Amino acid sequence: MLAGAAYLYRSAGHFAYAPRPGELGPDVWPRAILALLMVVCASRLFGHLFGIAAEGAAADASVDDSAGADAPRRFPRLLVAGIVLTILYVLSMGTLGFFVATTLYLALFMLVGRYRRPVVIVVTSLVGSLVFVYVFMKIVYVSLPLGAGPFQQLSVAVLAAMGVR
Repeated sequence: MLAGAAYLYRSAGHFAYAPRPGELGPDVWPRAILALLMVVCASRLFGHLFGIAAEGAAADASVDDSAGADAPRRFPRLLVAGIVLTILYVLSMGTLGFFVATTLYLALFMLVGRYRRPVVIVVTSLVGSLVFVYVFMKIVYVSLPLGAGPFQQLSVAVLAAMGVR
């Protein structure tokens, strides 16, 4: 993974674009994420090579398989539900638009994850979606799908209320 990240980091520096003064180029964010990925990979590799185990790995190694009741519980149905929800999120974004699709995705993901406080779910989903829209459109300059029909009208209204053009 470290080698792949290094290759992609190098490749991300070759985007063809006309630089504008005072604006970040299209290579900045991919390279920032890839740099962080390389740091994490290198630290894990270093820890593995020199016998420095992460706390979670040490705790997992000390658990006896015969313990039964102490073994961590697994929820494969929740995992599948999360994967299906993520696929539906991506597929619905063209129709619902980024804001509506993300709000629903965050709320449903919390429900799938067995969180049951409705007010917190609604507030977190709305605020989270608004923060994502602001960051992507105002800071990172990424164009997001607006959706179709009434969803597009809602997206445009949300963007106008946030001062995003």
